Amino acid sequence: MKKTIKTEKVLEVFKIINTAKYTKMNDDDKVKAWKIARQLKPVATKFEEDCKDAAEKFKTEIKDFDERLQKAQKFEQAKKDNKDCEDMTSGEYAAFLYEFKKYQELVNKAIMEFAQKDVKIQFDTISDDAFGKLMSSNEWTMEQAMLVGDVICE
Repeated sequence: MKKTIKTEKVLEVFKIINTAKYTKMNDDDKVKAWKIARQLKPVATKFEEDCKDAAEKFKTEIKDFDERLQKAQKFEQAKKDNKDCEDMTSGEYAAFLYEFKKYQELVNKAIMEFAQKDVKIQFDTISDDAFGKLMSSNEWTMEQAMLVGDVICE
């Protein structure tokens, strides 16, 4: 069956079935479940890579990002220890925080866009009986079971 699903749903389902136990399922259904997981994994991997790429890309929009981030962290630690920071002034720290907030907003917006992307995946679904055995093999909440069932069942 070919399905179009939002990336965020694929991520949630993959996270659940990637750690699922399959002890009560018969061998044919275990193989089907394994094949489904194999179809979902590249979507999860691409999402992670896209998020890392976005974070790196937006760093380039802030001059000396990594160096200033380290200085800001030292500044915060110095303030926590009631000491003066020699690497960064309060004004520089405030300016960096403003830029960092904008950076975070850009990264978060990109992540949300990635999560809302439709992806097409193709796999053989499992029967209700097989899904029942899968649920019996795991201690899922009803929410988890419904989420997984919506994707991998007939």
